[in-house]
Amino acid sequence: MYSGSLMGITQSAYDPASRVRFIQYIPYLERAGWRVSHRPNHPDRQWRSPLHNRVARGLHYRAGRAVMTLNRLRDIADASAFDVIFCNRDLAGNGVRLEHRLCERTRHIVYDFDDAIFTFPKTEPTVRWMCEHAAWVTPGNAYLAEYARQYNARVDVLPTVIDTDRYTPRSYDEPEPDAPVRVGWSGSDQSIRQTLFPYLKLLADAQALLRFELVIVSNTRPTLPVDRLHWRFHPWTAASEGELGTIMDVGIMPLRDDAFQRGKCGLKLLQYMAAALPTIASPVGVNAEIALDGCTGFLATAPDDWLAALEVLVTSARRRRQMGEAGRVRCEREYSLRRWLPVLLDIFDRVATGSHVSRSAA
Repeated sequence: MYSGSLMGITQSAYDPASRVRFIQYIPYLERAGWRVSHRPNHPDRQWRSPLHNRVARGLHYRAGRAVMTLNRLRDIADASAFDVIFCNRDLAGNGVRLEHRLCERTRHIVYDFDDAIFTFPKTEPTVRWMCEHAAWVTPGNAYLAEYARQYNARVDVLPTVIDTDRYTPRSYDEPEPDAPVRVGWSGSDQSIRQTLFPYLKLLADAQALLRFELVIVSNTRPTLPVDRLHWRFHPWTAASEGELGTIMDVGIMPLRDDAFQRGKCGLKLLQYMAAALPTIASPVGVNAEIALDGCTGFLATAPDDWLAALEVLVTSARRRRQMGEAGRVRCEREYSLRRWLPVLLDIFDRVATGSHVSRSAA
């Protein structure tokens, strides 16, 4: 197997896409012989000036963006010295001009994206350009791959996966505490409004019938638009991410069936399953492939579906255990980092050596 030098371009050093699509692979890539240089945006894409004066804050922000662009130009200048460039989503979010420069330096690019970012007019030209000019494209699911294949034949789905070694499976050997069942949602403050908020009234109505509390794990404490809801906030940390099995008893992943959310790659669902938690999820996009309805949890569309699934999992410790353990096994077999690492290594080998022939076309 070929090994060489690899530059990984990500939005930041901590956002979910950067962590699960590239950063978690770094130790395994290095063990396989690759020399990896990780290049997150610096400052990162979410950086905001801490200054209080509006004018000073605006100038500080522009200076920070300028520094970020200069750092990206340095990365582009270095690109030709690497055998492979892995680019997640975009370079700096400043249109396509930096992507043009990168493709002038090298075509040994693996372009990766895990959201339907092509549905936004501002970012669609960048996604299209990178799909057209990359040596290989690794979208996170079939829905995203359908878009990429309009512009490139060398497309292989690389699902979002979990390093299951980092997740401690929920222990079901201890007696169940006499406390409300903890129904949990984990995600960023950027996604909570679009995904969880539309379901809060449903969850509040369900609490009037069932004994459970809602646990929200996120990087900032949200302000919920529903009053009559019994819930608790648990601050997200990288360390606690692998301990979801101690924070909640059931994991939920509600989505709306729209063009953007159909592109979601099921990270929350996989994290719950890696922690041996039963799940309830909307059958939108890849969720319907990851979850086995009635085995690892439930797929729920209508409010009555959600209520029925909650009733089963809130009232039956036995079903929670059965489904949680089945989810852990499925995650290890089908959606673990170890399962998909050889696929990524093979793509890097082909790009580095110029063997740009898709396995599906061969």
